[in-house]
Amino acid sequence: MSMPNPYSPHGRRERRWYSRFRIWNRFVMAVGYLALAYGLVRGVIYLLVLAKDWL
Repeated sequence: MSMPNPYSPHGRRERRWYSRFRIWNRFVMAVGYLALAYGLVRGVIYLLVLAKDWL
């Protein structure tokens, strides 16, 4: 039995796909964090408006 070639072209293709996938993951995570921050700010403003009505 021979050892697999670590420099096969298939491995290079997987690395390229992984780098694209990693960039996509960062984009998706950034959008998710922005959505969470927007919801948090909107909730705080809503609570401030309610507190203003109560006082």
